[in-house]
Amino acid sequence: MTEGPEAHWRRTLLMMAGVQFVISSAFSIIPPVIPLLVSSLGIHTAEGVRVWSGVLIGVTPLSAALASPMWGRLTARIDPRRILVVACLAAAACTAAMSLVSHPWQLFALRLSMGFFGGHLVAGMALVSNATPVARLGRALGWMATAQLAGTLLGPLIGGSIADALNSLRAPFLVTGAAAVLICVLIAWVPPRSASDSAAAGHAASSGSAPPLAARTELASWIIVVLLTQCAIMSPQPIISLHVREMVGDRPDLATLAGLAFSVVGLSGLLAAPLVGRASDARGARSILLFIVPAAALLTVPQAYAPSYSWFVGERFLAGLFLAGIIPVVNAMIGRSLTEAARARAYGFTSSATFFGAALGPISGGLIGARWGLSSVFLYSGAILSLLAIWIAARGKTEASAAARSFE
Repeated sequence: MTEGPEAHWRRTLLMMAGVQFVISSAFSIIPPVIPLLVSSLGIHTAEGVRVWSGVLIGVTPLSAALASPMWGRLTARIDPRRILVVACLAAAACTAAMSLVSHPWQLFALRLSMGFFGGHLVAGMALVSNATPVARLGRALGWMATAQLAGTLLGPLIGGSIADALNSLRAPFLVTGAAAVLICVLIAWVPPRSASDSAAAGHAASSGSAPPLAARTELASWIIVVLLTQCAIMSPQPIISLHVREMVGDRPDLATLAGLAFSVVGLSGLLAAPLVGRASDARGARSILLFIVPAAALLTVPQAYAPSYSWFVGERFLAGLFLAGIIPVVNAMIGRSLTEAARARAYGFTSSATFFGAALGPISGGLIGARWGLSSVFLYSGAILSLLAIWIAARGKTEASAAARSFE
């Protein structure tokens, strides 16, 4: 029996949300473990641990950012489900191999390789945006962004819990590798792209007449919004474990507490991002951004002065209510402005910005924390969001349809 359009887009969204969550978790499962693991790999100074932690966390999204435009072009030419299978298998192989490393450079090489095969984000957004009615695009991409962000931010909690439960800093890599293999089963249930979509995408990919997306002023401005937002979210990642240890001391459950402190942003995002996406469908993207970006900035700065672990976790939860909605609002606005054939390439660039931000954040956060102290990283994140809010307000009303007209 033929599946109706309503069931088709809902099933696509459900399956792709699961894929995004698991692969994003594989990308991010090690942050609470890395500062502790690096110490056992021959790095003994506090500054060395902070710098290596930032580099090892940031290199995966950096290589994924460099590869994302390529995956965007491939998504326009071939079945995105094939790209998802490649991403899952690469994540499984690289993550499992990380359990065997004996030097930070080996871990660096594996994290770099895994990022290169990170085509899951652009392929997933292309599948969902092409299957979803335009009127519900904000809501659908809100759920997609929530799954991706939840995987990114809950990964540390999962990794820390596994490490504590099995009393091994290497166990999270094996468990995540196995989960990435199993997620391939979900991809078999993702409905294929319709024949009309495939033909349109193939025509768009082969025409080659469109100028580069990054040169389009309006689209480029939203790409910068995505990059800076992700940078602000991810910059505390390499220092969370160290900051929590300063608060609670050395404890057997330190990895779990550190994972919770970072992942609580994803927990609140699970609640907020779909609601923010729905609000952007109803009230307009720019008006929502002008509310949630300043709110996120105001709730990020106090984390530098939290008097206790409980206060720290509570402040991060509140900030996550607003942080989680920024990127899906931008992606939904871009998706509404482009044809189905154009979205894959557009999302290739926004995915690249997401990964660049996820790379720049931990690397810069680790360096700032090593130079000016751990609390300074939260001031840095708050400053990024504050400048971003000022920039969005100063630009005035933005018409993303102008980017669509010049792109097509």
